[in-house]
Amino acid sequence: MRKKKRKSGLPIITCALAMILLFIGCYSYINSTTKASAYEQHIKNLKIQSGLGENYLTEVEKEQLEKERAKEEAAKKKEEEKIAKEQEAKKKVEDLAKKQEAEKEKEKEELLEKQKEEEKAKKKKEDSEKDKEVLIDVKLVKQMPELKNGCEVTSLAMMLSHAGINIDKVALARQVKKDTTEIKYNGNGTIATWGDPDVGFVGDITGITAGYSINPKPLLELVNKYVKGVNLTNLDYSYIEKALNENKPVLAWVTSEFTTPEVNKTWKSGDKIIKAYFNQHAVLLTGYDSEYIYYNDPLKDKPNQKVKKEVFKNIWKSTGQKAITYEK
Repeated sequence: MRKKKRKSGLPIITCALAMILLFIGCYSYINSTTKASAYEQHIKNLKIQSGLGENYLTEVEKEQLEKERAKEEAAKKKEEEKIAKEQEAKKKVEDLAKKQEAEKEKEKEELLEKQKEEEKAKKKKEDSEKDKEVLIDVKLVKQMPELKNGCEVTSLAMMLSHAGINIDKVALARQVKKDTTEIKYNGNGTIATWGDPDVGFVGDITGITAGYSINPKPLLELVNKYVKGVNLTNLDYSYIEKALNENKPVLAWVTSEFTTPEVNKTWKSGDKIIKAYFNQHAVLLTGYDSEYIYYNDPLKDKPNQKVKKEVFKNIWKSTGQKAITYEK
């Protein structure tokens, strides 16, 4: 048989000790409180017996009272300091918030003022452009009948004439750089190989046989023989107006009657594929106003024809944004 384990008496002893300690603590507190009360009552009785009255303070009581007052003053001062610090911190937060708000208001006012100035400047510019009109008097030169394909050199003759250089369009046609590559056709009649307008004039400028065009770079070589040429190709339209403002007409590549550009022929020139606009045309720009661009067309009978500015821009950009002018 297993022996039954004896239960330990330790928890009972621990509990008993705790009760004893609690009793001792309570007794000490009550005893000390009773003694203090008895002492105070004794002092009170002595005052009455001595005829001093209950309100008379002994030196000990005075000292005790001063200590209590000092303690109260210290606590009060500490509380006042705490409140003062809290108020100071609160004031700093409020001042910072006010400063930030004032800065925001200032920034807002400055932004509004800047916007007003920008709008004012924009309106002034628009009004200036609206009222502005530039028109250069350039003598019209017609390309026909000698130069059926010579709109570029004919427009150049007009431009040089305005610069004070009188030279015949045919003379310019003889001098202009040419790509003499012979035209060859495919079996179906389409062009297989031909010249490159970035090299020189392609084909026959007179139009007796097939001819096409010349681009700004090789044409500028001819311009530079007489004046200093300026290439405006791929620059913003504003450069065209700038040149016109300086009394310098601009030779621009567009299309006949400002019709939509049509890539209706392609051919190879070496390893390069040439995309040709056979409705391409060159004119000399002579002025502008708020709505129109003015130009001399070598195929027309009258100078200073006009086209809507937006129409011109669209066609000019669609055909490669090509233009040249000069500076003396």
